[in-house]
Formats: sequence, C-alpha cells, structure tokens
Amino acid sequence: MLWPLLLLFLVAARSVRFSDQEIRDAREEVKEMFFHGYNNYLTHAFPDDELKPISCTGRRRADRGTLDDALGGFSLTLVDTLDTLLVMGEEEGFVSGVKLVVDHVTFDRDVTVSVFETTIRVLGGLLSSHVLIEDRGLNISWYDGQLLVLAEDIGSRLLPAFKTMTGIPVSRVNLQRGILPDEEQSTCTACAGTLLLEFGLLSRLTSNSTYEEVTSKAVKSLWEKRSSLGLLGNTINTTTGLWMTTDSGIGAGLDSFFEYLYKSYLYFDNNEYHVMWDKAYESAMKYLEVNGWFLVVDMYSGTTRYPWIESLSAFWPGLQVGIGDIASAQSAHKNYHALWRRYGGLPERYDITRETCVSGFYNYPLRPEFIESTYFLYKATRDHRYLAVGREVINSLQKYRVKCGFASIQDVETGKLEDRMDSFFLTETLKYLYLLFDEGNWINTGNYMFTTEAHIFPITLSWHKNPKDSPPPLTCKVEKVDHKLTLPKSSMESVP
Repeated sequence: MLWPLLLLFLVAARSVRFSDQEIRDAREEVKEMFFHGYNNYLTHAFPDDELKPISCTGRRRADRGTLDDALGGFSLTLVDTLDTLLVMGEEEGFVSGVKLVVDHVTFDRDVTVSVFETTIRVLGGLLSSHVLIEDRGLNISWYDGQLLVLAEDIGSRLLPAFKTMTGIPVSRVNLQRGILPDEEQSTCTACAGTLLLEFGLLSRLTSNSTYEEVTSKAVKSLWEKRSSLGLLGNTINTTTGLWMTTDSGIGAGLDSFFEYLYKSYLYFDNNEYHVMWDKAYESAMKYLEVNGWFLVVDMYSGTTRYPWIESLSAFWPGLQVGIGDIASAQSAHKNYHALWRRYGGLPERYDITRETCVSGFYNYPLRPEFIESTYFLYKATRDHRYLAVGREVINSLQKYRVKCGFASIQDVETGKLEDRMDSFFLTETLKYLYLLFDEGNWINTGNYMFTTEAHIFPITLSWHKNPKDSPPPLTCKVEKVDHKLTLPKSSMESVP
C-alpha cells in the first residue's frame, strides 16, 4: 500500500532542513558515484558503447535485439557523458574525453541505429560539448571544431530517415546505406518529434537549414494528425500517415514530444511551437490526468485504455515547473515519490488501480526522469523536502553499486540486478542528482536549456536576443474529464 508512505512523506516534509555540510556531503557522494561508473567504463569497456558493470566488460551489439539500436560502435557512453564532466568541474577530464572522441570515434559504419537515440545521445552530446568549450572559455590549443565536424557527419547520415511520403522519419537508418529495403515504415511520436533541438542547433551552427527544416516538417506533420481532442497516438505509419496505435499518454512513445514543443518554442523563439504546446498541454491535463496520475487513453474518445503509469512519465512534473504550474507538478511528483519509496526505483509500468507492477515491466534501468523532476522542483521552491528526496535516491542507488559501476534492476520487487548500465545513467541521472546538491553550479546560475538527454545548450547564442528567464503565462483553460475509475485510497491521498 502506498498511503502510509505518503503520510510519512507529509510528516517529514514539515520539518526537513539540510545543513550546508549535509549538502556538500551528498554532492561529493554523487560525484564519487559518477567516477565509479565513468572510470570503470574507460578501463573495462571503452571504446565499446556501454559498460556491463557486473561482468566488467563492454557491451556490443547483438546482445539484446532491438534494444541495441542505441549502440553503433561509436563509444556511446563517452560521447553522451562528456558535458557531465564539465558540470562536475572536471575540465581536465573533459578535455581528455574530447581528445578520445576526436581520435577514436567514426560514423562511417555499416550499422543500423535508432534515429531518436542517436540524435539525443550522440548528436546532442557532440553539440553540447562543442558549444560549451566556447561558453566556458576553455583554452584547448589543439581544438578546431572537430566535435562539430563529427556532429555534422552523424547528422547527415541520419537525414535519409526523413525521405518518406509524410516527412515523418522512419525509426532506424543505416549509417552507410540509409533506409534499408526491409526497414519498418513505422515510428513512435516521440521518436519522430524529439529531434528539433539537436537538428535545429546543428543548422544554426553550420548555416545549413536542411537539418532544422526536416525536423520541423516532421513535428508539424505529426501535429496535423492529432485528433479533435488535441491528442496524438503512439505509433504512426511514416508512409501513409495513419496511426498504427491510437493509445495516447505522456509515457513511452509520446513523452519527449511534449517536452520539445515547449523547449523548441523557447530555444528558437518560435511562437508556432508555443501554440502547439499550449493545446497539447491543455488536452493532456484534460484527458489524461487523474489525481496526479497520468493514464493511457484513446486519442479519439479520451476514454481510458489502460490504468497504468510509466516510469518515463516522471519527467512531467519537471516540465510543469518550466511553465509555472507548480501545484500540478507537486501533485504528480508526490505520487512518483511514493512509488520510489516502495520499490527503491520506478518500475517501467505500474497499475494504479491494482497497485502493482504490470506483468513484464518490473525493471528499473536507472532512469533519470524522477530525479530530473525533483531537481526542477527544488530549483523552483527551494524546499528542502526535495533535497530529502534526493538523499533517498542516493541511498537507493548505492544499493545497486557493483564492482564496476551500477547495475540496473531487473525486478524491483525481488531486487534482482541486471548486467546493464545505460549511458543515460551517467549523462542524466547523476547529472541531475549532482546539480540538486550544487546550488552555486554555473548551470544553476546561468542561462541554459537541457535537452531530453540532459545535454546543455546555452541560451546565449547569436539568435537569442532576449533569453527567456521566466515562462510565458498559461493561456489554456483545463477542464478535467471524469474517467470513472475507482482508485485505492493511496492514489487519492493528497500531499501539499
């Protein structure tokens, strides 16, 4: 049952206060955790894409079927993690990492990869590190834009994915041969609609508008296919433009599409994306939300399809903080916090009516979304209850510490571990956790935007004439629908 955990959180929240020493200790502990994973990756896995932390070996393709579409033999963890080194003040380590990338990474490979994962992890990592070299005033005598050259190379190799009848890219592309004849003509909404920040920045830095144009067309094409309720489906046929799955939610398959509507408006000062975001948020809050939980509904009728939530949806409170909807963010966050306290992580899917994990979705691969929202809520409120949540997260993650890193949880109910440490653990999970306890960090005092992979894009580039320090006002009016669900007391509990 979750309700005792919610009550415990309520009591603790009234009195929690962290000392400066406790904050410093937490920050240094997170940094040590990062280097436990990062150094072991360099020692035991590089130049492979990821580290197997239990067996202390590198992960290569062909281990996990389509799950390996994120792997391309391009030292994924290193490329994805570089800017985290700068966040933690490790400039020397960052420069060394850049040199390794320049010397070893190539994209001229006969390998088929995920367009989405390669964009947010690899292209985003390269662009972030490139622009931060100048932003942070780093004097690297030998650096002459090599990361941007690599970024343009991988961006150009992903472009063939957009050669479809609809302009919506296929989900996978071969880095040498483009779209293969037997490639599936389907993709998820988030997969096709979460490319604009990275491709847009690439266009601005290279003066080649093609990258921004194709990703903008993809977003608009998806948006035109929304239902009369303003909802989008989960998967779509890139040739016909017909929805293949009409489930609508804020979790897997849709999550970061919402995020990039809002962030693309801010980053590129494009009001068209703001209008889309405003309507998308209004529809999500009207048709998906029940007492701080977000369900899966039919995109055409708005009726409940599945009464479950997904761990990926834990990013939503952080996004709500960005638009100033703090009360809604806190309501959703306390639900995810109750789940974290119960399991020491968030199961991939959880049924809120039965109060149990959905069969086959018991795992927690060290995802960052809950920590991300905790960080943004603390930034907005300075309420130390969120530092307390961060401390709980540290304690939980330390339980998954193994010889060469941190292992994913294969089953949150039994605690069984998996020999897996995705690159996003170092890139996102520990980055947000570190920043939570480092209020004076240059990220927290500057003007920057996080991509969906927590890569750092300065909002101080040439086209940013008026950086937006505060979110625009909400213009939508949300009227909730009644899903007629009978929720357990734990799901109805309120935490201020």
